[in-house]
Amino acid sequence: MNLIDAVVALFSNIYVRVLVVSLAAFLVIIVLNKFLRKGLATTKLPADAQVFVRKTLVYLFVFGVLMYIIQALDLGAIFYPVMGASVLVGAALALAVKDILADAVAGFFLLTDEHFNIGDEITTQGYRGEIIDVTLRKTRLKTADGTIIVLANGKIDSSGWVLHHQKQQRVE
Repeated sequence: MNLIDAVVALFSNIYVRVLVVSLAAFLVIIVLNKFLRKGLATTKLPADAQVFVRKTLVYLFVFGVLMYIIQALDLGAIFYPVMGASVLVGAALALAVKDILADAVAGFFLLTDEHFNIGDEITTQGYRGEIIDVTLRKTRLKTADGTIIVLANGKIDSSGWVLHHQKQQRVE
């Protein structure tokens, strides 16, 4: 058996196919990331919500490619038990960070629904103040005496708020 036959045997058709798909997926991920970055920049979504959407879509694509590679190389017998155990670990982590996830989801909806903006005056959870910052997880209020209150978006969304004064009218 010469060197060429050994190389051909090593990289049989399935390995070449997986290698080509992996390289193509790598290039698609780069292009997808740039396309999503430019496309989302033209939307009304805040910067941190844009990053959240972009990374979620890219991670879903990467997950799909990994699932293809596992299936194509017939590695299910090795990875399926590991993936089953990772589901348990994932469930434990989800329970541990459920408040953070709730804040992020609530923040996403607060930012996209635009019920209030920076400069508006609201009352929520017993605090009244001017909104000075809204991020994916937290909203910051400045009270009349200058105190900065940091509130979790999940708590604001679940407890509600009263909008007292809008700084400016929104243009739709």
